[in-house]
Amino acid sequence: MKVAAIPRLSASEFKPSRWRRHPCVVEGLTEDWQAIERWTPEYLKRVAGDQEVSVRETSGSPRNIYQNLAQGGRIRFSDYVDWITETSAAADLQEVIARFADPGQITAAIETCDFEASYYLDAKLTQLSKPLVDDVTVPDWYPTHPIDVIFWLGILGTSSGLHADVTPNCNVQVSGSKHFLLFSPSEARNLYQIAGRTHCRFDPNLPDYDRFPKASHSSSMETYLKPGEALYIPVGWFHQVTVVSTYSINVNFFWQRQFPQGLATPALWRVLLWRICARTRQKRKKHVPVATPLPE
Repeated sequence: MKVAAIPRLSASEFKPSRWRRHPCVVEGLTEDWQAIERWTPEYLKRVAGDQEVSVRETSGSPRNIYQNLAQGGRIRFSDYVDWITETSAAADLQEVIARFADPGQITAAIETCDFEASYYLDAKLTQLSKPLVDDVTVPDWYPTHPIDVIFWLGILGTSSGLHADVTPNCNVQVSGSKHFLLFSPSEARNLYQIAGRTHCRFDPNLPDYDRFPKASHSSSMETYLKPGEALYIPVGWFHQVTVVSTYSINVNFFWQRQFPQGLATPALWRVLLWRICARTRQKRKKHVPVATPLPE
């Protein structure tokens, strides 16, 4: 598998267009963000600790936890932050971070740690806390506001599972570090994309080329995102995201997909068609007339 570095631009130089097809690390985007300095575990608990949040849950290590699509349970945000700080301080995780920096090595080492269950939090920032919303600034890349702003918080080794998004997005690193491995939409067959879904069966962190031989011929791009740096991910680009620090905090902006980005990404056609059909069926259910009972 070939790997190249994701190109970098300053915030003043970068501007995604309707046709932009390549990812980019954007530097200097967060110069007016209060979050970079403020968002310690103590601050997060103080301004949002009483909120109830849904966490994703999986048995064992946090490998590909987002791909599992587990429902998880609702807990107090402060309890989740406590789990993050206590777990990330454990001796076995501290040993992993001291020995390894490569996401594949970290994933393999985390697999040997004694995890009965792992958790991952992705919550809408607006539902967490107004002060947290005020601590960030939305990039002025699009004429419309983001359709979603997501807060991510996970421990060392947490990975998302290789997948693509149907909307353009920007992932901003607030605390810790994450490794991003990206593949062009044209690589869908080599990545063994699951039919009708945006996730893939191939895991680039622990590659099994015997099961997925085409993946060995794929080309990818990577970066390690540090606090204050942002990554623009175009529609349809497959990406595997892995926490490579004791814990990581990110803010993820998603914008409405611009025409003709969906049409120009064949790997997403079946997914988008399925979603259109699902919305149509839902609308029909809402408009089914209720039968009036006959008089007795």
